[in-house]
Amino acid sequence: MDKLSYLYIFLQSNLIEVFVYYIFYRKLMSFGTNTALVSFSNSLTHPIVVFGFMTSGMSYLKSVLVAEAFAIIAEGLLHGYFGKISYRRTFLASSIANLASWQLAPLITYFIFFMR
Repeated sequence: MDKLSYLYIFLQSNLIEVFVYYIFYRKLMSFGTNTALVSFSNSLTHPIVVFGFMTSGMSYLKSVLVAEAFAIIAEGLLHGYFGKISYRRTFLASSIANLASWQLAPLITYFIFFMR
């Protein structure tokens, strides 16, 4: 995967997740703080998901399931620790944000690059 492709994938995923997390964290932090926290956690987890799990040699379905479980758990822990937010809230927010990112990113890519 070339650098620009990865950058696009990261930014797209991050942008989707920033808004989903903000729905859960809006009463606890500003939009800027939310964006910084989400971008920080994604910068740690996203490369592991893309370059680790997705290229591990497991079947595609197994890779996706393991990668998403990792992302949900890791981001939930990171947000709870660094954001000083209850883990119950962070794991719920992480589950929804990662599901939204996983489902919406391919649709957005399709509409941007392939639907003309």
